Amino acid sequence: MRRITSPRHQYVGWVGSDVDYEGEPHRITDVGGSYFTLVRLRDGYGRNVLIRAVDGSADRG
Repeated sequence: MRRITSPRHQYVGWVGSDVDYEGEPHRITDVGGSYFTLVRLRDGYGRNVLIRAVDGSADRG
């Protein structure tokens, strides 16, 4: 997995973790600004999603 995230981003520790998004497992592959790049584990489909949409509180970081 190629990582292009800035090491100073607040949520850089989330990169590589699995999350449940829209009822399906996804992996966070990048973070930048206020977006995560999520890849759906079932078929590898990737998309950018607001951090707040993944976890409303966003307090794991």
